Amino acid sequence: MRNVWPLLRVQLIQSLRGGIERMSGTRSRLGLLLIPLLVLAFIPFLTMMTVGYIGLYQGLKLFGRPELTLTVALTAGQLLCLVFGVFYVISVFYFSKDLKHLIPLPLRPGEIALAKLATIIMGEYLTMAPVVVPALAVYGALADVGPLYIPFAVLIFLMLPVVPLVLSALFSLVLMRVTNLRRNRDLFRVFGALIGIGFALVMQFANRFQQGSVGAADIQRIIEQQQPLVQGFSRWAVTSVWGTQALQAGSPALGIPAFLLFTGTVAAALALLVVGAERLFFGGLLGGDESASSGRRVSRSDLAQKSGQVRTPLGALLLREIRLLNRTPSFLMSGVVAPLLIPIFAFIPLASAGGPFQELDFSRFANAPWTPVVLLGILLFVNSASSIPTSAISREGRWFWISRSLPVPPRLQIHAKLLHCMLFILFNIVVLATGMAWLGLATPRNLAVVVVGGLLTGALSGYTGLLIDVMRPHLDWTDPQQAMKGNYNSLLALLANTGISLVTILAAYLIYLVARPAFLPALMALLAVETWILGRVVGDLADIRYTQYEH
Repeated sequence: MRNVWPLLRVQLIQSLRGGIERMSGTRSRLGLLLIPLLVLAFIPFLTMMTVGYIGLYQGLKLFGRPELTLTVALTAGQLLCLVFGVFYVISVFYFSKDLKHLIPLPLRPGEIALAKLATIIMGEYLTMAPVVVPALAVYGALADVGPLYIPFAVLIFLMLPVVPLVLSALFSLVLMRVTNLRRNRDLFRVFGALIGIGFALVMQFANRFQQGSVGAADIQRIIEQQQPLVQGFSRWAVTSVWGTQALQAGSPALGIPAFLLFTGTVAAALALLVVGAERLFFGGLLGGDESASSGRRVSRSDLAQKSGQVRTPLGALLLREIRLLNRTPSFLMSGVVAPLLIPIFAFIPLASAGGPFQELDFSRFANAPWTPVVLLGILLFVNSASSIPTSAISREGRWFWISRSLPVPPRLQIHAKLLHCMLFILFNIVVLATGMAWLGLATPRNLAVVVVGGLLTGALSGYTGLLIDVMRPHLDWTDPQQAMKGNYNSLLALLANTGISLVTILAAYLIYLVARPAFLPALMALLAVETWILGRVVGDLADIRYTQYEH
């Protein structure tokens, strides 16, 4: 494996340069100066996570199990890598443009797989850090940890994504090898990845639905019977248990063996990946760049009927956006998975028997004046997490010249992209309305505000994402996943949406003080004005910028 290190160095340099360019819109290292701005976008979430972990630590400390805070965080970090790693691995392993240069070189499949896995791990650190790092910091500050805590914590964090990503990679190797010789392989790959995500969710939460949530009395009973609560997680996340034992305060004798077990598991996972790649990787690459054909012959009458259909420019552009997203598995998975997973993770604690919300009566808040505002805030947060608007132009890549040559103004293309984003917004509204009915909050007033205000906040967040992508599109990506997950426009849009939300909240509070009876209609009018202004700005900017792009 002597070729791994040179190949890894090239891959990391390429990823670093691409990351700087995506963040700053330039190849200059001065683009690193934008990183502090990206960090600002995470401050509200990091603050929320830190406060939550402090409360979790203090609550578990009452039962003598504060180290379970680490287990929860390490498990959550690995789950994120497992869920989002499936389609990311498929994209980097099989749709990267550098494969045509790597395959002719005297490199083993295992060497290529290890180098590409390392680049994926570097990207997953950003995904995992906001969930894991606050827990490590809280436990290190509040618990009586030893001198090995900081070095062990750093090493465990660096190794944490390896096992779930290797599982995702092995699943992807098998999936691509099996579906490679079949027709409509893109469809098989999308459904295969969705099945893998569903299987991971079932494995993680089946035990919760069967046995219900563990309450305070159950924890007290387990402690009285001297059954360590941490061991309850060992069936599903044994690496999290070993990481917890390695970092646990007051256990220096247990920490080193657990750390060695964790490290040995990571090494064994990498070795398993090499073996799997040697047997399956090149087989899955055969024909990977071709598209499947239906094989159906089009008659003259069918061709005349299809070519004779007339659509409005806006409708034709909308249909083009839908097909562009659906025909590329990486685009479809990145755009659809996040809106699907957020409601699932929110629904699980509500639906599970004996869940933490079973004792709360949310219906008493149904008529509170700020309830619809909170619901709109939830919608804005979910909509802001979508990468559909922030990659609407970037997804076109080197084929952007087609959009520039169309006989329609760029602002109309921007409005069509917004309508495409609104299709996902409608899904979020339906999910939230279902949750409102479950919690007893679905009053006529709340539903009307959620539907009308949800469309307005969706358009507002959509135009915000489009504004970022118009200003700094990423058109020279080498694989489709870079246009979505590797595009830092999403973080900039999150920061911009946070600023817009703060301004809107302040304006809403002033409206509430001045005209309380007309508060909700005035709030809807304020959102409509903000959306209209932002839409005009994005349209005017698109008319200028479309002729300036290099691609």
